[in-house]
Amino acid sequence: MKRCTARVSLSICIVSMSIFACLLPAEASSESFKGEIELLRKLAPEELMTYFGLQYIMSQYQARQFLSLESETERREWIERYWIYNDPTPATETNERRSEHEKRVALARKLFGMKKAPGWDKRGETLIRYGMPGYRVKTFGDIGFYRMIPPGEMWYYESLDMLVQFHNYNLMGEFIYAIEPQGLTARQILDRLKLAIEHSRNHEMAGISLTPEEVGAISNFNPDKIDHMADPDVRMATPKDLIAGRDAEKMQHSANNFYKYLKEKPVIYSFELDAEILPVYFDITAFRGGPGRIRTEINVEVPTGELKFIYREGMLTADVELKVLVRDFELNPVSSVSDRVHASQAGETFTGPSLVPGQAVVTLEPGYYRIGIEATDLHSGRTGSFRTNIELTSLDRTLHLSDIQFASSIRETEQNTRFMKGNLQVVPHPLHAYRIPYPVTLYFEIYGLDTDAEGLAFYEVEYRIIPLEKRRRGPVLEEVLTVISSRFETTGFGSMHTERLEIATDNLWKGPFELIVTVRDRRTRLSTEQRSSFSILE
Repeated sequence: MKRCTARVSLSICIVSMSIFACLLPAEASSESFKGEIELLRKLAPEELMTYFGLQYIMSQYQARQFLSLESETERREWIERYWIYNDPTPATETNERRSEHEKRVALARKLFGMKKAPGWDKRGETLIRYGMPGYRVKTFGDIGFYRMIPPGEMWYYESLDMLVQFHNYNLMGEFIYAIEPQGLTARQILDRLKLAIEHSRNHEMAGISLTPEEVGAISNFNPDKIDHMADPDVRMATPKDLIAGRDAEKMQHSANNFYKYLKEKPVIYSFELDAEILPVYFDITAFRGGPGRIRTEINVEVPTGELKFIYREGMLTADVELKVLVRDFELNPVSSVSDRVHASQAGETFTGPSLVPGQAVVTLEPGYYRIGIEATDLHSGRTGSFRTNIELTSLDRTLHLSDIQFASSIRETEQNTRFMKGNLQVVPHPLHAYRIPYPVTLYFEIYGLDTDAEGLAFYEVEYRIIPLEKRRRGPVLEEVLTVISSRFETTGFGSMHTERLEIATDNLWKGPFELIVTVRDRRTRLSTEQRSSFSILE
């Protein structure tokens, strides 16, 4: 059973699979490595542009692996897998990160293009890393007795409080980073911005024009929501409000932020700036779904305190849309499903349960799968996105257990309602957390029991609970091997049986525990076990 939780940040539960490890996000680096030039020679021009655009978000290991592939087909497939593994919305076919990145690269080539590698100057690199700035100011050169400051530009990102300085160092139109921010005092930075405004006449950059489609594309990934393409030509801003209210010390801080971001967050996309994450708990449980098939349940719980409730006609309601996309080992989509999580209550204040459950079910064959999960609060727009790898093994073999499904409640019912397994309603509880004195409630299924001539199966169930941390008694840490253990024998018709357990928590304490369930077939003497973990809260 796979279990993941997420609160302020998204935590992703991943089964270790070495073939995918190279595609996962890594510390990006645009530095070259030994042998890179030789490997670059075999790339076609468009492949080169793709590689140079990705260099700011790939690690050196990823870059070396990509360039070491022998054929263009292999490299194209590598790129496809890379973007799938870095899709911020893994339960949909749309990849916002890739779309935004490719638009940035295209505009960097068009607005700040050069004939030499990587195909753009440092302004283009900054555009690829952070999008277009909120303010863009032309700065003029200054020649003194001891030094010369070349003309250039300053870009300011209000959402990041980041100032980026460029120099047209060779006066040939190739802009580089003003690597020496320490060479300019804070007062000099402020004075240069004032000088730019005083001397600015025509801020249009001749010779560059954009189509209406390219104009619209800017607003799609501009962090500060500024449309720089108000007329057909790219124009400079004259941000008097950038000077007003910003003293020299703040300006220096903004300049230093650029180098901080380059080190700590070398690439930022617009959807990452304003995104409000919806906390979601989820796990995945597998049960037999027929010969050669596995019923795979993606269970979620959403804290009701994080949802936006709408009050209409005396009722408070909240709705969460759950989407799941399953990909196979080759990352091809094989199944998608959705569900609606709903909470409602009469009155103006919600006093119902603290968690609202949801479930999406897909039937799969045994194998490796990549599962993308999205939960969106339909009233607030907040989204939680997760991805995980799972391996589903066959449940058709002799004597086997399903996953252990922790539940918030299990009850018998004849009604056609949600979360049904036979005549039991098993409400999933993927948080796996229980408070004393409420019992730990769980469900599992047993397959492959041997039967006698009358179709009866005879088996024994044993469970043990073991603390995963030492128990503290005052200043002393006490190691406890087993807290609770129990065993019972039972019988029934057929080779498949279901079990529901409620385990008292009176002898437990706050902390994590492991549950081990063992089933023994009393006819064949064979046994099998399943493990999972849960927590006790105060």
